Amino acid sequence: MCSRRFFMHFGYIGTTFIGSQRQVKGGNPRPPDYNTVQGMLEIGLKRLNPYFDTVVFMASRTDSGVHALNATCHFDLQRLITETMFEPTDITHGLNLFFIKNETPIRVIKTQVVPDDFHSRNCAKSRTYLYRTLIGLGEKGTASTHFVPIEASNRANFYCTENFDIEMMRKAAKMFEGFHDFRTFMGKVQDSNRITRREIFSIEILERKMEDFTYSDRFSWPAIAETRKSNIILDIYFNGKGFLYKQVRRTTATLLSAGAGRITLKDIQFMLQVPSKHSWNSQIKTVPGYGLYLCNIEY
Repeated sequence: MCSRRFFMHFGYIGTTFIGSQRQVKGGNPRPPDYNTVQGMLEIGLKRLNPYFDTVVFMASRTDSGVHALNATCHFDLQRLITETMFEPTDITHGLNLFFIKNETPIRVIKTQVVPDDFHSRNCAKSRTYLYRTLIGLGEKGTASTHFVPIEASNRANFYCTENFDIEMMRKAAKMFEGFHDFRTFMGKVQDSNRITRREIFSIEILERKMEDFTYSDRFSWPAIAETRKSNIILDIYFNGKGFLYKQVRRTTATLLSAGAGRITLKDIQFMLQVPSKHSWNSQIKTVPGYGLYLCNIEY
């Protein structure tokens, strides 16, 4: 028996998936899981006819609706010594052909051979996430009157507020950088004893132009859209070794609430200094998953 370990870069649109991690349980042979990214990768690899069912190890997990520009994973493929061994380019082309034919929103970027002791999750040095949001300035409850390009649907979050202070938002972001206990900013999990101290290396907030946000400034933002000039487009980048469940989305919601004046810097300081689910400020509403992108995993 001949075996190789492969390391793969890939991207996906998460709208149709219930998450990246496999949900269907089972042994050997592994039952198919058509509703997750990991499940579809394993189904695609099975079409290559390896000797055993392939188990894909994801380097990072994403929730339902979350997208990835450059995610990674590793897996082992086995064949008999008498058979031709898999080549990385054949895996890339074979999987992409399978995904295109089945209209699956996953695309493989690159596949390469790695040492047998390489692990895509454990060997990662940092991860970069992007949360994209479009802020509409107007009275509370007027979100429905704001124009949002149709191609932004399920690709970016829309946030409506009367006023917004980007510099206040940036001050709030600085408070999250470094080592903290982020238990307050973690979503509900069954493991209450989980270690919740993490280090955020940086949070960068960039204001974008309308033409950078959509496919065409001329047609995506037509002149007849009356509220097009009252929008602020922000890309929020998070870089760190690893993040807790829903940590990026809840932190983003906190930063937006600070910029909108719904909470103060003292409120954020309290949530960081008293890490508990009971410290969460009720003025903050967690942002949806479809504005979040896993951008890169650094090694």
